[in-house]
Amino acid sequence: MRLLLDTQVALWWLIGARRLDAASRRRIAASECVVSVASVWEVAIKHRLGRLPVSPAAFRDEMAKSGAVILSVEDEHAIRTADLQTNHGDPFDRLLLATAMEEGLRLMTADRALLEIAERDRSLPIVGV
Repeated sequence: MRLLLDTQVALWWLIGARRLDAASRRRIAASECVVSVASVWEVAIKHRLGRLPVSPAAFRDEMAKSGAVILSVEDEHAIRTADLQTNHGDPFDRLLLATAMEEGLRLMTADRALLEIAERDRSLPIVGV
């Protein structure tokens, strides 16, 4: 399975947070993992605001060192967000979902709003932690 890790899931994986259960850890370990540059950007914003201690460069470097592929944001990803029939207000989450759809990935997330959307539309490539 090819997983696109949500920013929060990627951070939990890196720091070994207990919020990421054993089954999710096994799934990540057994999968090709991808992290979007959108997540690097999200980390950069939260780091600048003092909400995250990890720098965007450290996040990117540690994810790559852990074996994740760093995926650039492409115009097709941005365009695909217009096709999403969801009212999720977080632009990063919308871009990650559109990226997963465009690239044939499964978005691994703990985001409650995305998980609720996936419950209503089982065709979306979302897997919860």
